[in-house]
Amino acid sequence: MPKINKKIFIVAGESSGDMHATSLINEIRKIKPGIMFQGIGGNEMKKAGAELLFELKDVNYIGFSSVLKNYSKIKFIFNACIDKIKDSKPAAVILVDYPGFNLKLIKSISKFYEGKIIYYISPQLWAWHKSRIKIIKKYVDLMIVVFPFEVDFYEKEGIRSEFGGHPLVKRINTFLKNHSREESKKKIISLLPGSRKDEIERMLPVLLLASDLLKEKIDCDVNVLCSPNFDRSYFKDFIKGRNVNLIYDDTNSNLNYKAILNSDFIITKSGTSTIECALIGTPFCVVYKTGRLNYAIGKRLIKVKNIAMVNILLGKEAVKEFIQDEMTPEKIFDEGKKILTDKAYSDKMKSDFEKLRNILTENDASMNAASLIMELTG
Repeated sequence: MPKINKKIFIVAGESSGDMHATSLINEIRKIKPGIMFQGIGGNEMKKAGAELLFELKDVNYIGFSSVLKNYSKIKFIFNACIDKIKDSKPAAVILVDYPGFNLKLIKSISKFYEGKIIYYISPQLWAWHKSRIKIIKKYVDLMIVVFPFEVDFYEKEGIRSEFGGHPLVKRINTFLKNHSREESKKKIISLLPGSRKDEIERMLPVLLLASDLLKEKIDCDVNVLCSPNFDRSYFKDFIKGRNVNLIYDDTNSNLNYKAILNSDFIITKSGTSTIECALIGTPFCVVYKTGRLNYAIGKRLIKVKNIAMVNILLGKEAVKEFIQDEMTPEKIFDEGKKILTDKAYSDKMKSDFEKLRNILTENDASMNAASLIMELTG
């Protein structure tokens, strides 16, 4: 009988998760080349040869109201994942962050699934919705976390947790070794509006208005870093009549990182990009806005003062956060003007970013995670 290749099912519901899952896939294949990967992901997982049931654009919903509005579609995708896991019997199910979907999935498959369940890149349960830890404790065989303090958080609950390192540290260090900042006569501002349609449509118009105000006072160019999950035409509709550069990195050629490195000021949505900007060393502010119902519910669940991971890790507001009604063009303009004109202010921010680098020491995170997974699954 021919040998059946081992299968692993991965769910990565966000662009950052797609990137981290792809690095993990590549490292697992170095250990065991014949493994087949199935699941949900984006362009990077697809290029790595994963068989995708659905792509990021199919699951890119955030917030209670958006999920309710698209409930039928999400339910269809959810059931398709359950059926696939039931039929293919993978050796492991790996969940990459994305807790709203993933925690429900592992609860449902526990009724029949006999393989290993691994959570790679923990949901931020220490920040909000800690009650979900009961699901992890009951069903997850291994948590592979990317922040050192998360090990204690899970082990206090009796959950096996291993710190593999943060995958962005090595990725960005490698990038910085091969690229230098390109000086420009003009200041450069870059806008990072996120990778979900809801977020982009709620925030990008405000970010563009803030950049308009900055251009009136300071000689600068403006970039919009576009998620490759959408067609270029989608972003062109937002910038009609504006002299703005669209940076669209659909070939994984580090165009986004180059833009961040060459920028003098970044306006970014809260999320993985805050860590990326800080590790690259470019001053930035953080924005976030969701629907009023989502915000009211979320505010009751959040247990931390700040939402930007940079601020949480440093234990202070190293970068300004403009959340919900505070996210106005005028307030973002004031912060941008200060960063662009006050060298002492921007230098202090860069100094804080160096402290963050010391917290997130370089490990070969993807390789460490792959080794842990292969050790667990045999």
